Amino acid sequence: MVAERAAWDFIEREAAATELVVLNPTWIAGPTLTAKARSFLQVFTAMLGGHMAFTPRQRFGIADVRDVADAHRAAMVEPGAAGKRHLVLADGPTTTFLEVAETLRDSLGRAAALVPTREAAGEELPPLVIHNELAKAELGLRPRPVRDTIVETARSLQELGMLD
Repeated sequence: MVAERAAWDFIEREAAATELVVLNPTWIAGPTLTAKARSFLQVFTAMLGGHMAFTPRQRFGIADVRDVADAHRAAMVEPGAAGKRHLVLADGPTTTFLEVAETLRDSLGRAAALVPTREAAGEELPPLVIHNELAKAELGLRPRPVRDTIVETARSLQELGMLD
């Protein structure tokens, strides 16, 4: 948020002829092109490798990396995007790490035998509502379903030999 504020301030102060479009993806997942587990991939490899006794208690939106790439492409060519911020994420309710784990277990069978089944102790998380309507209307975002993103992330890790 600080970097975004600085970008808007810079445009206002210094770059009158420059246009700014802000894309804010939520937690990014999706098939990987690299065999190094960084960022979101570390969560998947930890879950699938049995390195998590329980999941963190957190609610978030998921953005498929391919949808984020599509949104960037559209933001560069769509004249109506300039001067706006777009939230990039899948449709539907937000999810939790425990729901990610459940999806992995439901979809991958034995490959997900070590995925955690419990969530960290704590109070029930309040609903979190994040809207992607502007990105859908102005950038043509057609987000992939969360379940597909989770499963395709795990399968890409399997294909690249990144799981224990």
